[in-house]
Amino acid sequence: MTNDKKASSDVHSCVLRDERCGTTEEKETYSETETRAPDGGWGWMCVLGCFTVNILGAGMDRTFGVIYLILIDMFGSSAKLTGGILSVFSACRYCLGPVSGSLANLFTARKVVISGGLISSLGLILSAYPPNIYYLFFTFGIVAGFGAALCATPSTVIVGQYFHKKRVLANSITSMGAAIGSLVLPPFLTYLVYHYDYSGEMLIMGAIMLNQVVSGALYRPLAPKRYHNQQILSKTKSNVKECSELNDNPKTIISEGEHTANSHTIDITTADEFEIKQTVMGHRKSTAVTGTSECPKSPPGIIPESTQEEKSSQTFGNPVKRSTVVRRNPVLHELRVYGNLLKDARFLTFGLNWTCLGLGMPTGLMFLGAIAEEHGVPRTQSPLLYSILSIFDIVTRIMVALLCDRAWLRTQRHYVYNIGFVVLGVVLCVVPEGRTFPQFAACASFMGMSQGTIMPLTYVVIADVLGPDMLKHTYGLSGLFYSVGTLLAPSVAGLLKDEYGTYRYSFYFAGWWCFAGAGFFLLNTYLNRKTKETFRS
Repeated sequence: MTNDKKASSDVHSCVLRDERCGTTEEKETYSETETRAPDGGWGWMCVLGCFTVNILGAGMDRTFGVIYLILIDMFGSSAKLTGGILSVFSACRYCLGPVSGSLANLFTARKVVISGGLISSLGLILSAYPPNIYYLFFTFGIVAGFGAALCATPSTVIVGQYFHKKRVLANSITSMGAAIGSLVLPPFLTYLVYHYDYSGEMLIMGAIMLNQVVSGALYRPLAPKRYHNQQILSKTKSNVKECSELNDNPKTIISEGEHTANSHTIDITTADEFEIKQTVMGHRKSTAVTGTSECPKSPPGIIPESTQEEKSSQTFGNPVKRSTVVRRNPVLHELRVYGNLLKDARFLTFGLNWTCLGLGMPTGLMFLGAIAEEHGVPRTQSPLLYSILSIFDIVTRIMVALLCDRAWLRTQRHYVYNIGFVVLGVVLCVVPEGRTFPQFAACASFMGMSQGTIMPLTYVVIADVLGPDMLKHTYGLSGLFYSVGTLLAPSVAGLLKDEYGTYRYSFYFAGWWCFAGAGFFLLNTYLNRKTKETFRS
């Protein structure tokens, strides 16, 4: 009886020592990326780089409506054919998101973004002297679009890696670059065309695109994985040594069931992680032989990537399962992660939500100036509509950044995201009823507020649903879904204009898809809630 009480007391003391060793199960665990995220410091320079990339890449995408009118005047082409150039550009920019994300994993974001800045600049310079409209499908659509793709996804991902607690603020600031690009570029492009004609405009924009190279140079990688694992190894050894010194009572006997329950399977991928496992398991073996109490493993904040990602996968319900063979081959590993994501119903509903967004939002942006001109607004005033849209977009993004990280709104921000879809759908259906510039300006302001709500919350919502560790894969693959919409929307909307002689039905088409996107996200919310309830039970 005395021995049992003493053993119970020793077990209780070991639990207290475990807390000293940093291994209590009640502590909140973070992923490797979140543990290393400085939430500031050089991360703000990465925010500046991503901000610049969005001004140039996303800004050019969203202000193509100005170039659209110039190309129709130059070549006399149809709305369907001219809109197809934007379709190819946007599709390349988003469709190649998984490719650019994987390249960034292999070669770092810095190298990939610098390469993308050079390629996008080359594409615009080659577009300066087009012999025909079809030439622009290659130079502007494919070459410049591929360069923009290499810059977009790695820029967003590295900001997510540098920030955890301030992620909404950082993403709102970076996504504000697209709104500022929409505000500045339309009048700037109009000024360039007036003074230097179309060719001079494209040459100057090609030179300006080289600023993305400077942005890429700012993307300093976080601590290399091997250096991080060396820190893990040293801390694990010191913790095991400390726990061994604290285990001064050799009379406690640990049952086989307790030892099995406390053991964890660690996926071995590097020599450092193998040494960590040997150190921990060696300590367990020695405690089992000597009869001393068992101290757990390394602190949860510094668990190796393989173990931590597996725990994160279980926590968020991610379908990511590691294997030694696949992890040794980076290409197979990336393909397996993307394949598992495509099997997840929650990710598929979010991807379809983004496809609907791609079918709705670019149509409204590209044809806003054209429908205003169709209803009697002078062409000199149509670029002002994009500026008004961008001003309200910027103000809304600031509001979202300030409010959606608050505790009282953090759990409800997915509803705010979905309300943005509904409002955007309503506005797109109302735009064809405008007749004067103030009416179109009011519609542009509501479009700006909707986009300012949706875009900064996109990265946050997908991190909430599938986990921040998966952002480097989920964001790139979501871009692939979005590219399907951007590839179809301008061409189909242009076909409707050519068929009926008005842009009215093009806007109805865009508004309907925004409503469909809201429906898919409601389904995503239901599936996510059901998954959380399953894991809690």
